[in-house]
Formats: sequence, structure tokens, C-alpha cells
Amino acid sequence: MNIIGFIFGAPIKALRGGDRLKAPASEQDAFKAHYQQCIEPLSSKFENARVSSLKACRGRLYLSGAIYIGLVILALMFKPMLTSASTPEIFYLFLAGLLLPFLWWTNRPIKHYKQDVKQRVYPQIFKYFGSDFIFSRDHQMSLTGLKSSKILPHYDGANFDDYVQGTYKGVEIALNELHLTKQVQRDKSTDTVSVFKGLMIELSSHKAFQGHTVVVKNRGGLMNFLSGSFKGLDRVKLEDPIFEKQFDVFSTDQIEARYLLTVTFMERLQALSSSFDNKIQCAFYQNRLLIMLESKDNRFEMASIFKGATFEYEFSQINKEMKQLFAIVDVLKLDKSIGL
Repeated sequence: MNIIGFIFGAPIKALRGGDRLKAPASEQDAFKAHYQQCIEPLSSKFENARVSSLKACRGRLYLSGAIYIGLVILALMFKPMLTSASTPEIFYLFLAGLLLPFLWWTNRPIKHYKQDVKQRVYPQIFKYFGSDFIFSRDHQMSLTGLKSSKILPHYDGANFDDYVQGTYKGVEIALNELHLTKQVQRDKSTDTVSVFKGLMIELSSHKAFQGHTVVVKNRGGLMNFLSGSFKGLDRVKLEDPIFEKQFDVFSTDQIEARYLLTVTFMERLQALSSSFDNKIQCAFYQNRLLIMLESKDNRFEMASIFKGATFEYEFSQINKEMKQLFAIVDVLKLDKSIGL
């Protein structure tokens, strides 16, 4: 598929009125120029690497299969010594467990290839959005800072993924994929369940504030109040019944909270929330706006390993996803120094 064949447009319905708009010719030209200059030169080298990783994976698969079958036959021969007739399930679990290291070893070449693409190609893709944009698989936001913002749910485990940082219309942007889990006791077993999966977005604001204000999904004012998550913050009552039906607000400063949450800003936040299936929370904390955007999708993912390494799909997909994030700045008008 030709790179110009991809569709450009603002992905948030609230901004586009439900219609997908084509990008102006100048944007298409810039998109094509960046691809040809910074990304296309890498494609031939990575195509060779892609093919090599598939060949290595196939070779490992054949070898692993032969070794595993041999081990299974050996285990079946000594089955009476390994287990008793009363516990045959343990024996078959043992056989299944033997398979896991072979699967891990077989997939290593493909995993290394994907890591190399994200390390060397993705930074070139993100330069399209500005020379200061960086992409990192390893860098991550401060978990301590995120906890202090008081918008994270209770969790036991946290796993960060892709990190992006840059500037859009004078607004500093940092975003990080985050997956939070907690341990839940069920009967005699302990299960790990997901409590949040999505994006943490940190934005600078031209509107100064000193306090700490949190806007969370309304689970019932009493439930939020009694949760203990907002200790040190007071409940803020706002004169917008529609907004209060959707969100609960807590703050260290009642006056500043109302200064930040103007009628206009609340309308914009509601429009933004509806565009993201009402899965958005935020906090004004340490002179930044922190947004918690829940999503089951993994962003910035690669095309199938079985497709050629042109990186057209990756560039187009990242462009669409970044437009969604830039639209948050546009909708909330964070680039305006006159206020929110």
C-alpha cells in the first residue's frame, strides 16, 4: 500500500462531527517527506532482519519440537515412577510446564527483532511530531508521583510500557502506558486481577495553581469519600448537576478548584470524556495536569511479523494515535495562557 493512501483526520468525534476529514495536501507532503527521508531508508535493513528472525524462529521451533517430543516419550516411560494413579493431572501439568521454556526460546528471535524496531525505528517516527519528541521502551514516569496525585486505584503491581515525551503548541507532553494489578483472595486461592490498563498523560498548563485538585469518576459521592484515597482533600461541590453526576471533585483548596474547574473547562472535560467512553480522570497536581485514560488497547504496536518491514502501518497508526492525544490539548485549550 502506498504511504499516501493512508487516511488522515482528527479521530475524536467531538471535534469532527462524526466525519473523518482528509489531511491538507501540505500535511500529506510533510508525512511523505518524513517517511522517505527518515523511515524508508531503514526498511531494507530491517526487512532482512525480519526474514532472518522468522527463519531462526522456524529452526528453533523444529528443534524444540523434536526435543519436547523426546522428553514426553521419556516421561511416559517413567510415568509410574513420577506419579500415582490417584494424581494423573499432576503428571500432565508437568508435561505442559515443560513446554513453556521451549516456547520462550523459540520466540526470542522475533522478540529481539521487535525490540530493535522500537529502539531504532520508532524514535525516527516520533521525530515527525517535533524535533524534541522522544520515544523509549524503558523510561517511565515516577510511580511515587503518580500515587501522590491520588488518581490511581489501589494496586499491588505496576507495569510500565512505551514512553513518549515532547511539546505540542507549547504544551509539554509526557505519556506512558501503565497496567495496574492487585491480588484478590478467592476461597483458598489468590488471583491477580487488572484494576487499570491504559495511558497516563502528563501535560503542562499555562494556568498556575498551587493546590491539589482531583477529578474522578463518580462511584457515588459517599463511596469515594469513604475510600480513604483522598485523605487530606476536601469534597468540592460545584454548581453543575450534569458534571457532578459524572465526576467527584476533591481538593486542598476549594477556591482554587473552582478557579480551575470553570464552566467552560467542565464542558470541555465532559466532551472529552464522552469521546473516550467516559473512562477519563484527572488531577491538577504540582503545576501539571495529569490525565488517566483507561483503554484495553495497546498503543504504538507493530504490524504483523509476517508483513514486510516498510513501517508504513506503524507510521500511520502512531500518527492517528498522537492526533488523539493532541486533540486533548486542543479540546481543553491548554495552550491558551488566558486560562482554562
